[in-house]
Amino acid sequence: MLLYENKKIKLLNYLKIGLNPFKNFVSTGEIKEILGIASSRKDMLQTIFHLIEENEQNLIIPIIGEVGVGKTHLFWSIKQKLHYYYTVYISLENVYKKFYYNIYSEFLEEMGVKVLRSMTNELCNKWGSREKKFGFFHVADIEKVKENGFLSLSNDFEDKNILKEVIGVIVTHQLDPYKKMEAENWLLGELMDFKNLSRLNVSKDLKKRKYAFTLLKILIENSKLGSILYVDDFERLIGLIKRFNEGENESDDDTIYSSRWLYGNDEIPFEKIEAQKILNKIIDLLKIKGLKIIITLKSRESLNDIKNIIKDNNPTLLESFMEPMIIQNFTEYDIFKFYRKNMKLYLNKINFLNFLEENPKNLFPLDENIIKNIYTTTKGNPREIIKQLIKIFNLIIYSDDNITTLLEDFYS
Repeated sequence: MLLYENKKIKLLNYLKIGLNPFKNFVSTGEIKEILGIASSRKDMLQTIFHLIEENEQNLIIPIIGEVGVGKTHLFWSIKQKLHYYYTVYISLENVYKKFYYNIYSEFLEEMGVKVLRSMTNELCNKWGSREKKFGFFHVADIEKVKENGFLSLSNDFEDKNILKEVIGVIVTHQLDPYKKMEAENWLLGELMDFKNLSRLNVSKDLKKRKYAFTLLKILIENSKLGSILYVDDFERLIGLIKRFNEGENESDDDTIYSSRWLYGNDEIPFEKIEAQKILNKIIDLLKIKGLKIIITLKSRESLNDIKNIIKDNNPTLLESFMEPMIIQNFTEYDIFKFYRKNMKLYLNKINFLNFLEENPKNLFPLDENIIKNIYTTTKGNPREIIKQLIKIFNLIIYSDDNITTLLEDFYS
Protein backbone atom coordinates (compact mmCIF):
# COMPACT_ATOMS: atom_id res chain seq x y z
CA MET A 1 0.00 0.00 0.00
CA LEU A 2 2.83 2.36 0.88
CA LEU A 3 4.53 1.53 -2.41
CA TYR A 4 1.36 2.43 -4.32
CA GLU A 5 1.03 5.73 -2.43
CA ASN A 6 4.63 6.53 -3.36
CA LYS A 7 3.80 5.83 -7.00
CA LYS A 8 0.88 8.25 -6.82
CA ILE A 9 3.16 10.94 -5.43
CA LYS A 10 5.67 10.22 -8.18
CA LEU A 11 2.97 10.57 -10.87
CA LEU A 12 1.84 13.88 -9.39
CA ASN A 13 5.44 15.07 -9.47
CA TYR A 14 5.63 14.18 -13.17
CA LEU A 15 2.44 16.16 -13.75
CA LYS A 16 3.85 19.16 -11.86
CA ILE A 17 6.57 19.37 -14.50
CA GLY A 18 3.81 20.66 -16.79
CA LEU A 19 3.11 17.70 -19.05
CA ASN A 20 -0.66 17.60 -19.47
CA PRO A 21 -1.74 14.12 -20.72
CA PHE A 22 -4.56 15.65 -22.78
CA LYS A 23 -2.98 18.91 -23.94
CA ASN A 24 -1.53 17.34 -27.07
CA PHE A 25 -4.61 15.36 -28.01
CA VAL A 26 -4.77 15.71 -31.79
CA SER A 27 -7.84 16.14 -33.93
CA THR A 28 -6.55 17.54 -37.23
CA GLY A 29 -6.04 16.14 -40.68
CA GLU A 30 -2.34 17.05 -40.72
CA ILE A 31 -1.06 15.37 -37.54
CA LYS A 32 -1.54 11.66 -37.07
CA GLU A 33 -4.01 10.51 -34.43
CA ILE A 34 -2.95 7.33 -32.60
CA LEU A 35 -5.74 6.65 -30.09
CA GLY A 36 -8.00 4.81 -32.52
CA ILE A 37 -11.78 4.87 -32.74
CA ALA A 38 -14.25 4.66 -29.87
CA SER A 39 -15.83 1.25 -29.34
CA SER A 40 -19.34 2.53 -30.04
CA ARG A 41 -18.24 3.66 -33.51
CA LYS A 42 -16.61 0.47 -34.72
CA ASP A 43 -19.78 -0.71 -36.47
CA MET A 44 -19.93 2.55 -38.44
CA LEU A 45 -16.28 2.18 -39.42
CA GLN A 46 -16.97 -1.36 -40.57
CA THR A 47 -19.92 -0.13 -42.67
CA ILE A 48 -17.69 2.46 -44.36
CA PHE A 49 -15.11 -0.26 -44.97
CA HIS A 50 -17.65 -2.51 -46.70
CA LEU A 51 -19.08 0.33 -48.80
CA ILE A 52 -15.67 1.23 -50.15
CA GLU A 53 -14.52 -2.34 -50.63
CA GLU A 54 -17.67 -3.66 -52.29
CA ASN A 55 -18.33 -0.76 -54.70
CA GLU A 56 -16.08 -0.43 -57.72
CA GLN A 57 -17.89 2.65 -58.98
CA ASN A 58 -17.43 6.13 -57.57
CA LEU A 59 -19.43 7.06 -54.51
CA ILE A 60 -19.94 9.80 -51.95
CA ILE A 61 -20.37 8.83 -48.30
CA PRO A 62 -21.88 11.60 -46.13
CA ILE A 63 -20.89 11.60 -42.46
CA ILE A 64 -23.11 13.73 -40.22
CA GLY A 65 -22.20 14.85 -36.71
CA GLU A 66 -22.42 17.90 -34.50
CA VAL A 67 -19.44 20.13 -33.70
CA GLY A 68 -16.77 18.35 -31.65
CA VAL A 69 -18.20 14.88 -32.10
CA GLY A 70 -15.05 13.59 -33.79
CA LYS A 71 -15.51 13.80 -37.57
CA THR A 72 -11.86 14.69 -38.10
CA HIS A 73 -10.78 11.98 -35.68
CA LEU A 74 -12.74 9.50 -37.82
CA PHE A 75 -10.42 10.26 -40.75
CA TRP A 76 -7.46 8.67 -38.99
CA SER A 77 -9.48 5.59 -38.10
CA ILE A 78 -10.51 5.18 -41.75
CA LYS A 79 -6.93 5.71 -42.88
CA GLN A 80 -5.69 3.05 -40.48
CA LYS A 81 -8.46 0.60 -41.40
CA LEU A 82 -8.05 1.06 -45.17
CA HIS A 83 -4.26 1.06 -45.18
CA TYR A 84 -4.11 -0.18 -48.77
CA TYR A 85 -5.84 2.98 -50.00
CA TYR A 86 -4.38 6.42 -50.50
CA THR A 87 -6.56 8.33 -48.05
CA VAL A 88 -6.23 12.10 -48.24
CA TYR A 89 -7.72 14.68 -45.89
CA ILE A 90 -8.65 18.17 -47.06
CA SER A 91 -10.31 21.12 -45.41
CA LEU A 92 -12.10 23.38 -47.87
CA GLU A 93 -10.75 26.36 -46.01
CA ASN A 94 -7.18 25.33 -46.89
CA VAL A 95 -7.71 24.32 -50.52
CA TYR A 96 -10.10 27.10 -51.51
CA LYS A 97 -7.64 28.46 -54.06
CA LYS A 98 -5.76 26.29 -56.58
CA PHE A 99 -8.19 23.49 -55.76
CA TYR A 100 -6.99 20.75 -58.12
CA TYR A 101 -3.33 21.63 -57.55
CA ASN A 102 -3.78 21.32 -53.79
CA ILE A 103 -5.67 18.03 -54.13
CA TYR A 104 -2.94 16.69 -56.42
CA SER A 105 -0.25 17.83 -53.97
CA GLU A 106 -1.97 16.02 -51.10
CA PHE A 107 -2.25 12.77 -53.07
CA LEU A 108 1.36 13.08 -54.23
CA GLU A 109 2.54 13.54 -50.65
CA GLU A 110 0.55 10.47 -49.65
CA MET A 111 1.94 8.39 -52.51
CA GLY A 112 5.55 9.56 -52.30
CA VAL A 113 8.11 10.31 -55.02
CA LYS A 114 9.15 6.66 -55.40
CA VAL A 115 5.60 5.64 -56.23
CA LEU A 116 5.33 8.51 -58.73
CA ARG A 117 8.48 7.32 -60.50
CA SER A 118 7.23 3.74 -60.49
CA MET A 119 3.86 4.77 -61.93
CA THR A 120 5.36 6.82 -64.77
CA ASN A 121 7.61 3.85 -65.56
CA GLU A 122 4.68 1.43 -65.64
CA LEU A 123 2.62 3.77 -67.79
CA CYS A 124 5.44 4.08 -70.32
CA ASN A 125 5.86 0.31 -70.36
CA LYS A 126 2.13 -0.03 -70.99
CA TRP A 127 2.43 2.42 -73.86
CA GLY A 128 5.23 0.44 -75.53
CA SER A 129 8.52 1.80 -74.17
CA ARG A 130 9.99 -1.72 -74.12
CA GLU A 131 9.57 -2.13 -77.87
CA LYS A 132 12.78 -1.79 -79.88
CA LYS A 133 12.95 1.15 -82.22
CA PHE A 134 15.43 -0.54 -84.53
CA GLY A 135 18.36 -2.89 -84.42
CA PHE A 136 19.51 -5.17 -81.61
CA PHE A 137 19.87 -2.60 -78.81
CA HIS A 138 16.86 -1.33 -76.89
CA VAL A 139 16.05 2.21 -78.00
CA ALA A 140 12.54 3.42 -77.24
CA ASP A 141 10.63 5.38 -79.83
CA ILE A 142 9.59 8.31 -77.64
CA GLU A 143 7.11 9.76 -80.11
CA LYS A 144 5.50 6.36 -80.63
CA VAL A 145 5.13 5.90 -76.86
CA LYS A 146 3.50 9.33 -76.58
CA GLU A 147 1.12 8.46 -79.41
CA ASN A 148 0.17 5.15 -77.80
CA GLY A 149 -0.42 6.87 -74.48
CA PHE A 150 -2.67 9.45 -76.08
CA LEU A 151 -4.67 6.84 -77.97
CA SER A 152 -5.22 4.79 -74.80
CA LEU A 153 -6.46 7.76 -72.73
CA SER A 154 -8.01 10.19 -75.18
CA ASN A 155 -11.58 8.91 -74.80
CA ASP A 156 -11.57 9.78 -71.08
CA PHE A 157 -10.45 13.42 -71.39
CA GLU A 158 -12.18 16.44 -72.86
CA ASP A 159 -9.13 18.66 -73.43
CA LYS A 160 -7.00 16.65 -75.86
CA ASN A 161 -4.22 19.23 -76.13
CA ILE A 162 -3.57 19.29 -72.38
CA LEU A 163 -3.69 15.49 -72.31
CA LYS A 164 -1.00 15.36 -75.01
CA GLU A 165 1.23 17.71 -73.03
CA VAL A 166 0.80 15.78 -69.76
CA ILE A 167 1.53 12.47 -71.47
CA GLY A 168 4.56 14.10 -73.06
CA VAL A 169 5.98 15.00 -69.64
CA ILE A 170 5.34 11.50 -68.28
CA VAL A 171 7.14 9.91 -71.22
CA THR A 172 9.98 12.45 -71.07
CA HIS A 173 10.42 11.68 -67.38
CA GLN A 174 11.14 8.04 -68.16
CA LEU A 175 12.74 8.05 -71.59
CA ASP A 176 14.66 11.29 -72.03
CA PRO A 177 17.68 11.39 -69.65
CA TYR A 178 18.54 14.96 -70.69
CA LYS A 179 15.17 16.33 -69.57
CA LYS A 180 14.38 13.90 -66.75
CA MET A 181 14.96 16.37 -63.90
CA GLU A 182 12.83 19.11 -65.47
CA ALA A 183 10.05 16.55 -66.09
CA GLU A 184 10.20 15.32 -62.50
CA ASN A 185 10.07 18.85 -61.15
CA TRP A 186 6.98 19.48 -63.28
CA LEU A 187 5.34 16.27 -62.01
CA LEU A 188 6.13 17.30 -58.43
CA GLY A 189 4.20 20.50 -58.95
CA GLU A 190 7.10 22.94 -58.84
CA LEU A 191 6.76 26.35 -60.44
CA MET A 192 8.37 26.39 -63.88
CA ASP A 193 9.69 29.33 -65.88
CA PHE A 194 9.12 29.75 -69.60
CA LYS A 195 12.50 28.24 -70.49
CA ASN A 196 11.87 24.97 -68.64
CA LEU A 197 8.30 24.73 -69.90
CA SER A 198 9.59 25.15 -73.46
CA ARG A 199 12.14 22.36 -72.96
CA LEU A 200 9.30 20.07 -71.88
CA ASN A 201 7.02 21.34 -74.68
CA VAL A 202 4.22 22.27 -72.27
CA SER A 203 2.36 25.55 -71.90
CA LYS A 204 1.74 25.63 -68.12
CA ASP A 205 2.81 24.02 -64.87
CA LEU A 206 0.43 22.27 -62.47
CA LYS A 207 -0.80 25.51 -60.94
CA LYS A 208 -3.09 25.60 -63.96
CA ARG A 209 -6.16 23.64 -62.86
CA LYS A 210 -6.77 21.61 -66.03
CA TYR A 211 -3.20 20.30 -65.99
CA ALA A 212 -3.44 19.34 -62.31
CA PHE A 213 -6.80 17.62 -62.84
CA THR A 214 -5.55 15.70 -65.88
CA LEU A 215 -2.46 14.38 -64.08
CA LEU A 216 -4.48 13.63 -60.91
CA LYS A 217 -6.95 11.58 -62.94
CA ILE A 218 -4.18 9.64 -64.70
CA LEU A 219 -2.35 8.79 -61.47
CA ILE A 220 -5.44 7.79 -59.47
CA GLU A 221 -6.90 5.66 -62.25
CA ASN A 222 -3.59 3.85 -62.81
CA SER A 223 -2.64 3.40 -59.17
CA LYS A 224 -2.36 -0.10 -57.73
CA LEU A 225 -4.06 1.14 -54.57
CA GLY A 226 -7.49 2.70 -54.22
CA SER A 227 -8.00 6.39 -53.46
CA ILE A 228 -10.20 8.11 -50.88
CA LEU A 229 -10.75 11.85 -50.55
CA TYR A 230 -11.98 12.93 -47.10
CA VAL A 231 -13.54 16.42 -47.34
CA ASP A 232 -14.03 17.76 -43.81
CA ASP A 233 -16.62 20.36 -42.80
CA PHE A 234 -18.32 20.44 -46.20
CA GLU A 235 -21.10 22.47 -44.64
CA ARG A 236 -19.02 25.65 -44.84
CA LEU A 237 -19.36 25.68 -48.60
CA ILE A 238 -23.06 24.93 -48.61
CA GLY A 239 -23.65 27.53 -45.92
CA LEU A 240 -21.96 30.17 -48.05
CA ILE A 241 -24.04 29.35 -51.12
CA LYS A 242 -27.24 29.15 -49.09
CA ARG A 243 -26.58 32.45 -47.32
CA PHE A 244 -26.19 34.32 -50.60
CA ASN A 245 -29.27 32.63 -52.05
CA GLU A 246 -31.31 33.83 -49.08
CA GLY A 247 -29.67 37.25 -49.26
CA GLU A 248 -30.97 37.77 -52.77
CA ASN A 249 -34.51 37.95 -51.37
CA GLU A 250 -33.70 40.45 -48.63
CA SER A 251 -34.83 44.04 -48.91
CA ASP A 252 -32.10 46.65 -49.19
CA ASP A 253 -33.96 48.69 -46.57
CA ASP A 254 -33.54 45.92 -43.99
CA THR A 255 -29.86 45.34 -44.62
CA ILE A 256 -27.12 47.52 -43.15
CA TYR A 257 -24.66 46.31 -45.73
CA SER A 258 -25.53 44.59 -48.97
CA SER A 259 -23.07 43.15 -51.46
CA ARG A 260 -25.39 44.46 -54.16
CA TRP A 261 -24.11 47.96 -53.39
CA LEU A 262 -20.90 46.80 -55.04
CA TYR A 263 -22.18 44.27 -57.53
CA GLY A 264 -25.61 45.64 -58.43
CA ASN A 265 -28.93 43.81 -58.36
CA ASP A 266 -28.13 41.74 -61.42
CA GLU A 267 -24.70 40.60 -60.25
CA ILE A 268 -23.96 37.46 -58.25
CA PRO A 269 -21.61 38.06 -55.27
CA PHE A 270 -18.04 36.93 -55.82
CA GLU A 271 -18.06 34.65 -52.76
CA LYS A 272 -21.09 32.76 -54.02
CA ILE A 273 -19.51 32.30 -57.45
CA GLU A 274 -16.34 30.91 -55.86
CA ALA A 275 -18.29 28.61 -53.56
CA GLN A 276 -20.31 27.27 -56.50
CA LYS A 277 -17.08 26.71 -58.45
CA ILE A 278 -15.58 24.66 -55.63
CA LEU A 279 -18.72 22.55 -55.41
CA ASN A 280 -18.61 21.97 -59.18
CA LYS A 281 -14.94 20.97 -58.95
CA ILE A 282 -15.70 18.42 -56.24
CA ILE A 283 -18.50 17.05 -58.41
CA ASP A 284 -16.03 16.87 -61.33
CA LEU A 285 -13.77 14.67 -59.20
CA LEU A 286 -16.37 11.95 -59.67
CA LYS A 287 -15.13 11.73 -63.26
CA ILE A 288 -12.02 10.07 -61.84
CA LYS A 289 -12.74 6.34 -61.94
CA GLY A 290 -12.61 4.55 -58.62
CA LEU A 291 -12.28 7.65 -56.44
CA LYS A 292 -14.30 7.43 -53.23
CA ILE A 293 -15.29 10.70 -51.55
CA ILE A 294 -16.29 11.09 -47.91
CA ILE A 295 -17.84 14.40 -46.87
CA THR A 296 -18.59 15.52 -43.33
CA LEU A 297 -21.49 17.79 -42.39
CA LYS A 298 -23.23 18.97 -39.25
CA SER A 299 -26.84 18.28 -40.28
CA ARG A 300 -29.15 16.43 -42.64
CA GLU A 301 -30.44 19.80 -43.83
CA SER A 302 -27.03 20.61 -45.30
CA LEU A 303 -26.95 17.26 -47.07
CA ASN A 304 -30.36 18.01 -48.57
CA ASP A 305 -29.06 21.40 -49.73
CA ILE A 306 -26.16 19.69 -51.50
CA LYS A 307 -28.46 17.24 -53.22
CA ASN A 308 -30.80 20.01 -54.35
CA ILE A 309 -27.92 21.97 -55.88
CA ILE A 310 -26.61 18.86 -57.65
CA LYS A 311 -30.12 17.91 -58.76
CA ASP A 312 -30.42 21.22 -60.61
CA ASN A 313 -27.10 20.72 -62.43
CA ASN A 314 -26.57 16.99 -62.85
CA PRO A 315 -29.27 14.80 -61.29
CA THR A 316 -27.59 11.54 -62.31
CA LEU A 317 -24.82 12.24 -59.80
CA LEU A 318 -27.30 11.75 -56.96
CA GLU A 319 -26.91 8.02 -57.57
CA SER A 320 -23.37 8.31 -56.20
CA PHE A 321 -24.61 9.36 -52.75
CA MET A 322 -24.80 6.65 -50.12
CA GLU A 323 -27.12 6.81 -47.13
CA PRO A 324 -25.68 9.23 -44.55
CA MET A 325 -24.07 7.90 -41.39
CA ILE A 326 -24.53 9.66 -38.08
CA ILE A 327 -21.67 10.01 -35.59
CA GLN A 328 -23.07 9.89 -32.09
CA ASN A 329 -21.47 11.29 -28.96
CA PHE A 330 -19.37 9.05 -26.71
CA THR A 331 -21.08 6.50 -24.54
CA GLU A 332 -20.08 6.31 -20.88
CA TYR A 333 -18.00 3.26 -21.70
CA ASP A 334 -16.20 5.24 -24.43
CA ILE A 335 -15.08 8.02 -22.08
CA PHE A 336 -13.61 5.57 -19.58
CA LYS A 337 -11.76 3.72 -22.32
CA PHE A 338 -10.57 6.98 -23.87
CA TYR A 339 -9.27 8.22 -20.52
CA ARG A 340 -7.44 4.98 -19.70
CA LYS A 341 -5.95 4.70 -23.18
CA ASN A 342 -4.64 8.25 -23.17
CA MET A 343 -3.25 7.95 -19.64
CA LYS A 344 -1.47 4.76 -20.64
CA LEU A 345 0.16 6.55 -23.56
CA TYR A 346 1.19 9.33 -21.21
CA LEU A 347 2.67 6.90 -18.67
CA ASN A 348 4.54 5.14 -21.45
CA LYS A 349 5.94 8.47 -22.65
CA ILE A 350 7.33 9.27 -19.19
CA ASN A 351 8.53 5.67 -18.73
CA PHE A 352 6.23 5.03 -15.77
CA LEU A 353 4.00 2.18 -16.97
CA ASN A 354 4.71 0.25 -13.77
CA PHE A 355 2.19 2.59 -12.12
CA LEU A 356 -0.50 0.33 -13.64
CA GLU A 357 1.09 -2.97 -12.61
CA GLU A 358 -1.21 -3.63 -9.65
CA ASN A 359 -4.37 -2.26 -11.27
CA PRO A 360 -4.43 -1.67 -15.07
CA LYS A 361 -7.82 0.07 -14.70
CA ASN A 362 -6.54 2.60 -12.21
CA LEU A 363 -7.96 6.08 -12.92
CA PHE A 364 -5.70 8.16 -10.68
CA PRO A 365 -5.43 11.14 -10.34
CA LEU A 366 -9.17 11.15 -11.20
CA ASP A 367 -11.73 8.58 -10.18
CA GLU A 368 -14.92 7.00 -11.49
CA ASN A 369 -17.24 9.64 -10.02
CA ILE A 370 -15.33 12.56 -11.59
CA ILE A 371 -15.26 10.93 -15.02
CA LYS A 372 -18.98 10.15 -14.84
CA ASN A 373 -19.62 13.77 -13.90
CA ILE A 374 -17.56 14.95 -16.91
CA TYR A 375 -19.62 12.66 -19.12
CA THR A 376 -22.90 14.05 -17.77
CA THR A 377 -21.76 17.68 -18.00
CA THR A 378 -20.52 17.37 -21.59
CA LYS A 379 -23.34 15.05 -22.74
CA GLY A 380 -20.66 12.81 -24.20
CA ASN A 381 -19.31 15.34 -26.73
CA PRO A 382 -15.66 14.29 -27.29
CA ARG A 383 -14.31 17.81 -27.80
CA GLU A 384 -15.98 19.08 -24.61
CA ILE A 385 -14.73 16.02 -22.74
CA ILE A 386 -11.17 16.80 -23.79
CA LYS A 387 -11.58 20.45 -22.77
CA GLN A 388 -12.76 19.39 -19.32
CA LEU A 389 -9.90 16.94 -18.90
CA ILE A 390 -7.37 19.58 -19.95
CA LYS A 391 -8.89 22.01 -17.45
CA ILE A 392 -8.73 19.50 -14.58
CA PHE A 393 -5.16 18.46 -15.28
CA ASN A 394 -4.05 22.07 -15.62
CA LEU A 395 -5.41 22.65 -12.13
CA ILE A 396 -3.45 19.66 -10.85
CA ILE A 397 -0.30 20.87 -12.58
CA TYR A 398 -0.39 24.51 -11.53
CA SER A 399 -2.05 24.37 -8.10
CA ASP A 400 -0.31 23.70 -4.78
CA ASP A 401 -3.51 22.49 -3.11
CA ASN A 402 -3.97 18.95 -1.93
CA ILE A 403 -5.28 16.72 -4.75
CA THR A 404 -8.42 15.78 -2.77
CA THR A 405 -9.27 19.42 -2.04
CA LEU A 406 -8.46 20.42 -5.60
CA LEU A 407 -10.95 18.00 -7.16
CA GLU A 408 -13.87 18.60 -4.80
CA ASP A 409 -15.68 20.89 -7.25
CA PHE A 410 -15.70 18.18 -9.94
CA TYR A 411 -17.81 15.76 -7.93
CA SER A 412 -20.97 17.86 -8.11
